[in-house]
Amino acid sequence: MTKSKSKFSVWAEGVLLAIAIAGIGLWLGSNAIPALWQSWEGWAFDREVRGQGASLSGYLAEKQRSITDTVAGWMGKPTRSEAPKTSVYQSSRLSDNALIGRLKIPRLRLNTTVREGTGTETLVLAAGHMRGTAIPGEPGNVAVAGHRDTLFSGLAGIRENDLIEFETLQGVHKYHVVSLAVVPPTDVSVLEPHTYSELTLITCYPFNYIGSAPDRFIVKAREITAENTHKIPVVQVAMVKESPAEKGTFSLSKRHSRQLAQGISIGIDDTQADTREVKGWLWVMPDRRTIWLKDQPAHKPLVFYQSGVRRELMITRVTSSDVSGYLR
Repeated sequence: MTKSKSKFSVWAEGVLLAIAIAGIGLWLGSNAIPALWQSWEGWAFDREVRGQGASLSGYLAEKQRSITDTVAGWMGKPTRSEAPKTSVYQSSRLSDNALIGRLKIPRLRLNTTVREGTGTETLVLAAGHMRGTAIPGEPGNVAVAGHRDTLFSGLAGIRENDLIEFETLQGVHKYHVVSLAVVPPTDVSVLEPHTYSELTLITCYPFNYIGSAPDRFIVKAREITAENTHKIPVVQVAMVKESPAEKGTFSLSKRHSRQLAQGISIGIDDTQADTREVKGWLWVMPDRRTIWLKDQPAHKPLVFYQSGVRRELMITRVTSSDVSGYLR
């Protein structure tokens, strides 16, 4: 009997040990690894702002110096000063997972880097800028999404008038929160641009929901200042007003983007005036789908579907610098 109990105890201890190891692994995957990655991302972003390269060896060396300086500070010894910030940023349409900047909400101590795109590989370790929306420094609506159980978990405590800072390589853009809302995933009106510069933060809701949350939590913030300390010109989004008689028509310069209709945005990467072809993309919501324009010729309709509704894009004019067309 004693021997049987002993075997059971050994077996139970082994099971409990395996569960503990699995729990530690899950914790590392969901907390420690993202935290370490954010530390690296923040350091790399600061280096890029100063026009310096980033490497793992450099990161580890600087962290070691930081620890040394901290100890020196405890002992009353002088520490090193940081080099002034400069920038070599070149603005253009960003590729997937490209680093855009750093988002901070001081009161909530929320601090995360922001990268282009909202794919799984991006949102695991950073907040994601929604393709087709403005970036800080451009007129329109800057939309950023993040997971409710990791980097954007702090949004559960956000309030109206909270300060949000979005630092890019051009400078720091500051916003104050004007509204909070809960909407269904199909409501894409939150991405529509207004006449003023704004920031929209998006995460799943409820925050403590187990499984795939049914709704979206929306934070709307309006820009109050733009401290463009680096004085680097920004590519501006073309904002073309449409007359009632030409509803759905557009004209757009190369390397620019804009919203064509609710939930549909277009970006032009390149134009070939001789062959009258266009390279670019369409972003379709709520399908969350990118349609690539690969040498799309003029006067050849591009047919696609938005929530089951047939849409048609037609390019009518192509020059070396811009394109025109219509959407219906």
